[in-house]
Order: sequence, then structure tokens, then C-alpha cells
Amino acid sequence: MQKTIGLLIVLLAVQLSLAVGMSFTRPDLATLRSDTPLLDLGDRLVDRITIDDSDNTQLVLTRQGEVWVLPETGDFPADEAKVDLLLDRLKGLQRGLAVATSEGAMRRFKVSDEAFERRVVLAHGDEPLATLYFGTSPGIRRVHARTGKDDSVYVVEFGVHDAAVGPEDWEDKSVLEMPPGEIETISLAEFTLKRPPGGGSDAAAGQSGKQTSAEANWVVESLADGESVNQVNAGLLAEKLSGLRFASVLGAEAKAEYGLKKPELVISLTRKGEQIKYELGKRDKDKDYVLKVSGREEYFRLPAYTGDALIKAAGREQLIVATSDTAGEHEAHSEPFESTAAQGGQEPAQSVAREE
Repeated sequence: MQKTIGLLIVLLAVQLSLAVGMSFTRPDLATLRSDTPLLDLGDRLVDRITIDDSDNTQLVLTRQGEVWVLPETGDFPADEAKVDLLLDRLKGLQRGLAVATSEGAMRRFKVSDEAFERRVVLAHGDEPLATLYFGTSPGIRRVHARTGKDDSVYVVEFGVHDAAVGPEDWEDKSVLEMPPGEIETISLAEFTLKRPPGGGSDAAAGQSGKQTSAEANWVVESLADGESVNQVNAGLLAEKLSGLRFASVLGAEAKAEYGLKKPELVISLTRKGEQIKYELGKRDKDKDYVLKVSGREEYFRLPAYTGDALIKAAGREQLIVATSDTAGEHEAHSEPFESTAAQGGQEPAQSVAREE
């Protein structure tokens, strides 16, 4: 019996020795658990964001005054809401429970200094404030992450696509937009659509007091006898121009491939007394369009369906009908075009004027 007790004491001593040894050799991941933010900027202002991916592609966003811009595209305005959303998401990341601390794990989860899916550096001027590494994803909207000052790897709620490196993902696509009610005239090759002062009835303006372009009573002074303006399609053309969104900025350099020496479409509109000219060229190589807008130095890429819809919307057969037609016949005789919902990066929608 005493021999058995002695053997048990020896085994217990061995187990205690192993436990103590492991406490000095193995990282205690439990001690790394915390509900504190992964990123702590305090009251320091971020005015520069640099994003790198695994292919050495880099995107830079800088704050100039009250707006964010893209320096590499001539300080083109960035989407303010999207930049603010990125910063809010980064500041809201929580540490949780560390899943690893070794250098091998960092490489395996792709959050090391040399291997990562995204590296995001937040800075104030030339002073780096924080560096974040994002790597592999263990689940939907979950990703392995660590900070530049931390050897611990965490799983956080974030999507790598939220830190895109393409300038087109950050460009402010609304820079060409304007309130539709501010368009006074639309000049095409054969005629000019004019909105009379007031543009329509007070009832059409609704409770907001703001009248949409579709509610205006558009007129053309040079029409032949027996012709009139299709008010629905004229209004939709104005809405399409006022809500024009592009796919990406092509830069400020003119190129022969843009097809603007012989434009597919030229439209001028008047807004608050200012004339704005739109020239639309066709790129056969890429099967899309290039848009040049007076008053802006950039050339904009439009998807093929957006350019095609705009050309069709500006066609005489869409805008001018015989005066003998009824309002319902107007829509049936002149094939309607798509609404502004089909522009930009969205898939073409069904025509808002189509009769079932």
C-alpha cells in the first residue's frame, strides 16, 4: 500500500512539473482575451489611409480640408460615406479571444509583415497612427487580423472587400448629378427642349414643393405642324442626365481610342444659366463609352448599357410625337427607355415607362 501511495505521489509531482514547464513554454492565449477595441486611436485624427494587397497594389486616400480625395487620380473626390464607413468599421473591431501568437501562425493566417491579404495604415500626415493586417477568412464577414504592434492573431467581423484597392471602388460617382428641377433646357442636334418658368402645376410639385423634371411642361419652339413633345420621355431624359453616374475615371488625358473626334452623342443642357456640354464617344475595343463633360478635366467610362440607353433616350423618335396621339398612344408609339436606376454600376432595370 505504501509503495502504491509513493508511486502516486511521484506521478503527481511529475504532472505538476510538466504543468509548470508548459506555463513557461506555451503562450497562455486565455490571458489575451479582451473586450477592448483592436484599434485604439484615442482622439487622434486620421487624414491619410493607405491600403495594400498581396499583389503589391496600393491605394491612397487623403483628407483635404473637409473632403477625402484620391491623390493618384488627380485628387478626384472620394465617396465620403464609404470612407467614413471604413473608418467606423476599423474603430469598431474587437479583440475577442486570440487564436494564435506564433510567427508560423501569422504566416499561415496571412497576417504577417510579408504575407497578408490587406494591410491598412492609418496616419495623420506623415505620422503613422496604426497598422492593421487582414488575412484568411474562417467564415462569412469574418477574417483573421492583427495590429502592427501586436503578435496576437484575432478573428474579427470584417470583409477584405471593404478595404478595396481599386480607385473605382472609392470614386464619388455622384459628382455629375444635379437636382432634376434645375435643368432649364436640353439641346440636341435638331431641337432644344425648354422648361417654361415654373415648369408645371403646383399640384404636381407635391407637399415637398420640389418639382421633378418628369412633371415639367417641356416645349420645343421649332416643331413642325402636327408635332408635340412626349412629356414623359422628355422628363425621363432630364432625369437620366441629372442622375448620370459613371463606372470609373479614366484620367485627364485625351486618347484617340475614346472615340470623341466623332461623338456618338452631343447634348448640352442649361442649369441655372450655366451651359454644360456632354460628349459621348464609343470605344470599340472595350465595347463601352467615354464621356467628356465641359467644366471637368476628367474622362469618364460609362458601361455599354448606360451609353446605349442615353443615346436612345435622346432620339427624336422618343421625344417628338404627332399631336393627334393621345397620352396613352404616345407611350405605345414611342418605345420608352430605361430609368436612371439602370445607370452606374447597377444592372439595367425594366423601363419605367413601359406599358404592360
